[in-house]
Amino acid sequence: MIVTLPDRFEFLSDAWLDEARKFLERECNSNQERLGGRAFSVSERFTDAPPHLKFEGDIGSWGMRYDGKSLTVTREFNPSSDLTVEGEYQAALAGAQFVGLLAPGVIDAMRREVATMFGKDALRVKGALKDRAANLMLALLHDHLGRRTVENPDLAHRAARQGLAGKIREIEEKGYTVIERAISPEFADEVRRATLRALLPHQTFSMNWMLYHGREFEQLIQNPLLMTLIDASLGRGAVIASFSCIKKGPGPGVIPMHTDYAHVPEPYPEFSLTGVGVWALEDWRIESGPTYLVPGSHRMRRPPRPGEGNDGAVPIEMPKGSVVYFTQGVWHRQGDRTEPGDRVTLHAHFNRGILRSLEPKKTDVQMLHRNSPRLGEMLGEDDWFDNMSAAGRDHVRFAYMQQLLAYTEKQKRAILAGAGAPNELRRP
Repeated sequence: MIVTLPDRFEFLSDAWLDEARKFLERECNSNQERLGGRAFSVSERFTDAPPHLKFEGDIGSWGMRYDGKSLTVTREFNPSSDLTVEGEYQAALAGAQFVGLLAPGVIDAMRREVATMFGKDALRVKGALKDRAANLMLALLHDHLGRRTVENPDLAHRAARQGLAGKIREIEEKGYTVIERAISPEFADEVRRATLRALLPHQTFSMNWMLYHGREFEQLIQNPLLMTLIDASLGRGAVIASFSCIKKGPGPGVIPMHTDYAHVPEPYPEFSLTGVGVWALEDWRIESGPTYLVPGSHRMRRPPRPGEGNDGAVPIEMPKGSVVYFTQGVWHRQGDRTEPGDRVTLHAHFNRGILRSLEPKKTDVQMLHRNSPRLGEMLGEDDWFDNMSAAGRDHVRFAYMQQLLAYTEKQKRAILAGAGAPNELRRP
């Protein structure tokens, strides 16, 4: 059994179901007049759940029915319910952590992004709740659980279901990998517009602290696919080192060959200290001035010397909505842009949780409330560094993160040994 922090739980676990029951009982009792005695029911069933949850056949399900007076919450799936949702557990978890369903357009955006990551049939919805009060209650339940639902801690299982086990092995070999179309083109456009809106006229090239410039950045930084690569390379509890944007117009590249290991002495450690995901918000071609990387340069365990590395560098070409992730001191530079217009990129840079960050972390309780626990983890809320209890050191967080780190490392070794390959999904 995987330990979670208090008031946290895994999707569809007993604790998750108990919390759903308590929430619905409270809401049904306090809103009887608004519900007007009208009956409604919901059932969900998801396959390929992580084995440690011990569901029969690895199928997790639950259902609720309100008969106009009393509420029933069970583990049973009823295909005759007014609203049913079926699909794959990891896809459902990505949707379950998407908080804010009552905001305009969010439900459609959630379904669009889940379909982008897992395929259009990964979640299948049938029926609907016709009553407005019932729909409101269901949306509030979703958000209440979403801000308490943790990521699947089984890295090997998660990576296989996301189609990323091979990507993790590629990072070990080359120092980088590309996830094509990790977000939808529509969301890439939204992020690009938000980035240009945030850039002030005198900040024409780069800006930091992008997490605090809009909801789009809160959602992008938590992308489940990128987070799996970060967990595999940096361990759980990795924190935001910086979240910056770059706007680059036509002309030669201005960032020379380098590594992101500032102040790290040679030889670099054999394990990775940092990792960065660079998001393409338009198609990357050679003419776009993409990032250039030197495959295998992480094995040099040092920065490039002046003039070194350019001959072996390869341009990263990828479609809009893709992300290139590199780590372990990989050599890289900015390419020359020959096409008109601006290349706008977001750089999500993470450190192992034991390291300091470039950007100071600003804990915003409202931001934490409108997101899953994953955002708090990347802001350092889940470990005992910079955290104290009234009795001194926060041993609860220490024990939690110690177990999570050990389990993640064990599952990473299984991935590198080839586990997950036979049943690894192919991404859409």
